[in-house]
Amino acid sequence: MPITFRKLTEPADLQLVEALERAVWNTDEVVPYHMTITVAKFGGLFIGAFDDDEMIGFLYSFPGFTEGEPHLCSHMLGFLPAYRKQGLGVQLKWLQRDEALAMGHTKITWTYDPLETVNGILNIVKLGGIVRTYLPDCYGVLDDEFNRGLPTDRFLVEWFLDSGRVQRHKEGSVPPPALAANAPEILAYETVDDVPRPLDVRFDLDESLLLLPVPAHFQEVKRTDMKIAADWRAKTSQLFQHYFARGYTVTHILRDLEIVRYVLEKRSFSSILQEADRG
Repeated sequence: MPITFRKLTEPADLQLVEALERAVWNTDEVVPYHMTITVAKFGGLFIGAFDDDEMIGFLYSFPGFTEGEPHLCSHMLGFLPAYRKQGLGVQLKWLQRDEALAMGHTKITWTYDPLETVNGILNIVKLGGIVRTYLPDCYGVLDDEFNRGLPTDRFLVEWFLDSGRVQRHKEGSVPPPALAANAPEILAYETVDDVPRPLDVRFDLDESLLLLPVPAHFQEVKRTDMKIAADWRAKTSQLFQHYFARGYTVTHILRDLEIVRYVLEKRSFSSILQEADRG
């Protein structure tokens, strides 16, 4: 049977979220049911993915308020291992957009590790989210498999639900900005024994388009050499914070086999959201 999706409002469905969260992340530190049902009653949004009657994935979001602006905070999205890499996350996010707009929201925010580029492809390339905020050590020390040993730096993704940019992404693939592939890189790297290593950084560039390369498979870098992984974290943290402070926004990603390049644009925020064709 095809995978189906539905908004979760009933206690029986919301009780399933706790067990699924434990299975998805292999942890006992889960959001308890009494909090889940309370959030659902007072402005939260929960969506489940089902294979027949079995919940195999879920999305958890709650209302937030930042600098005088209400929005929806998307906190968790996960699937059981057998259901990953099938495009289900994209379907779940587009349904989240529809439900959020129906609730009166025009923006959803969430965080992700900028060095976990699979998440970046989903958030920026497929959904049309943008990034202009870097959160150093956002969650403090975490001892799970994906975060152990490094500061938990995060991008804050902003998803402007009714913008022309997001609508174009919903309608189909959106190409990178013209001339992005020829933009200067603000971090040099070399590959030694199949492991990319960061070298020199540039803080003095001012072109309208810049590229910041990062490893395409950061967990493999961590398993091979934690010192190199820590160097990637430190250098990219400095660069993103520097160029965000100078008015740049991450708007796209260029993919390669070993390296993924974030595209940073310096242009008006309204222009980015309008996302007019630029040739």
